[in-house]
Amino acid sequence: MSTSNKTMVTKAHRPGPAGSRLNRTSRGRSVAEMQSVPDSATADEERAFMSAIVVGLADLEAGCDLPLAEAKARLGLK
Repeated sequence: MSTSNKTMVTKAHRPGPAGSRLNRTSRGRSVAEMQSVPDSATADEERAFMSAIVVGLADLEAGCDLPLAEAKARLGLK
């Protein structure tokens, strides 16, 4: 195949739905961007952590908090 017939993927990234990044070919078609399993697991953990932070902040705003001593007692810590 000659190089004139090859479709090249551009390096420019455009924001897509939900903040995803879209690669475009030289002909303007979208190209899927694959993610490795370890990267996907890391991203899932980061999303779960951030969700827990949001829930915790909502609890604080709603007045659902405990003194440190009481939290340690409930968890069985000294």
